[in-house]
Amino acid sequence: MQLAISAISSLFAGGAAAGGTAATAAATAATTGAAAAGSSLGLGSTATLILKGVAGVTSVLSGLAASNAQAAAYDMQARDADRQAVDEKSQGFQRQTVLKRELLRALGENDVQYAAAGIDLSGGVAKDNRDALETRATQELSIDRSDTDARIAMHKARAAGFRDLSGRSKRGGGLSAMFGLANTGISLAG
Repeated sequence: MQLAISAISSLFAGGAAAGGTAATAAATAATTGAAAAGSSLGLGSTATLILKGVAGVTSVLSGLAASNAQAAAYDMQARDADRQAVDEKSQGFQRQTVLKRELLRALGENDVQYAAAGIDLSGGVAKDNRDALETRATQELSIDRSDTDARIAMHKARAAGFRDLSGRSKRGGGLSAMFGLANTGISLAG
């Protein structure tokens, strides 16, 4: 009985999955011990029923604790994926800023070279070269924006998936607990 009580207290102390395993083992030991105690000591079926009930409730509680621990792990993974999406957005801004700076530097060097050669910057080869640099930079910026948006969407989808798994884990634990209690009640009544 002390084993069952210590398993329950460790379960509520935050032992979640480990406590759940210990509580299940304690529940099994309590049921076996109750059957042995009831038959050898002649205490009758009342003690056995009480210990079976305690074992059943302990098993249900350990299942709930394990499913809640799994749900908490999924929630943490979802928060990590959300943070990665925010990080990706800021990294995308940094990459775009670098690309824009490189464009401005290249345009400046282009203008200086043509001006030093005495070529008119408003037309001809100088303008064509400037237009080509701007077009290439615009394409690179567009590609980087698309890639960044795709990575952000991927991180957000991962976060949504983890949240869905968390909810399913909680619902599954609740259903399991409900059926466990029903099973315990049936076994006690039968």
